[in-house]
Amino acid sequence: MKKDTKSLLWGLLAGGVAGSVTALLLAPKPGKELRKDIADGTTGAIDKVQEIAVQASDKSAELYGKAKDAVGSVVTEIKEWRKQAQEEEAALETVSVSGIITDEAGQADDAAEGTDAALAADNAALK
Repeated sequence: MKKDTKSLLWGLLAGGVAGSVTALLLAPKPGKELRKDIADGTTGAIDKVQEIAVQASDKSAELYGKAKDAVGSVVTEIKEWRKQAQEEEAALETVSVSGIITDEAGQADDAAEGTDAALAADNAALK
């Protein structure tokens, strides 16, 4: 539990006890009966605070579980995005490399055609 929650619970307990004692002291009763009422009131207040503490603990465990699930799904989603981005980057690199290879092959074909034309011109000149 957080410190604020514990402080609240202790405050509720102290307030409940103080209120019970004050109410009982101001009521016209004999000593034995008054002490019994004070003990009963204190026990009741302690039970209430314990019940509230259990409820707060259950709620915090529930919220922790929900937060853990949410963080897990966000992490999974980010990993998927990262994987997708890497795959897209790899695909772009492949396309880029293919373009360079195709470009170089085209230049090689052009050079070969130029060489063939030069050889044909040389052969014609020799004849």
